[in-house]
Amino acid sequence: MSFDDKLAAAERLRREIGIRRPILVDELEGSVHRAYGLLPNMSWVLGRGGIVLYKAMWTSATRIGDFLARFEAQPLDLAHAPFFTEQLEVRRRDAGEFTRGLERNGPRAVAEFGRAEEIWAERARTAARARRAG
Repeated sequence: MSFDDKLAAAERLRREIGIRRPILVDELEGSVHRAYGLLPNMSWVLGRGGIVLYKAMWTSATRIGDFLARFEAQPLDLAHAPFFTEQLEVRRRDAGEFTRGLERNGPRAVAEFGRAEEIWAERARTAARARRAG
């Protein structure tokens, strides 16, 4: 995959889900990906100056769109103060759609997710052994 391929994938995503904001496209080495957590499908919305406005360990275009609509509707005055929240959400698992999304993003995305699955499986085995031993 070339950098031009990554730019083309970002443009397809922009068209498919109607993104109007700038999209950061990491270089081939993935330094931004590494700096922001290395999970295979994370999403971040950054404000001016790099402040984190939204962070998700799993990308959902619908949820990002909902967040952006809420964020843009917020009052911008001194009577309102920002605060951080964290919440656990569930998502519907659609293996076919997920696989198509990985394939759309290229062979590296498929390989990285495969490696992540191996890491998660090893962590699960380690935790199970620790529970049995303890």
